[in-house]
Amino acid sequence: MSNIQKLATTGNNNQRLFAETINTLRNSQGFYSRLYQTINQLSEEGYNDLTDLLDQQNFKDSVNVVLWLEA
Repeated sequence: MSNIQKLATTGNNNQRLFAETINTLRNSQGFYSRLYQTINQLSEEGYNDLTDLLDQQNFKDSVNVVLWLEA
C-alpha cells in the first residue's frame, strides 16, 4: 500500500482529505504529480512527520488543502 493510499484509507479526516485532493489533482497539474510521487517515496520517519503536520491542520474541503499547499 502506498503512502497516499494509507493516508486515504487509515488517516484522520485531514489526512484523508489531503490524500484525496492530491490524488485527484495529480493528473492535471505537474506540482501535484510530483508531490504525489514524493509522498509515496517518503521514509517511515518522513511519513510520520507528514501525518503530524497534517494533524495540526483543520481542512474543511479540498480548497483548504490547495490554499495551504500553495501559500
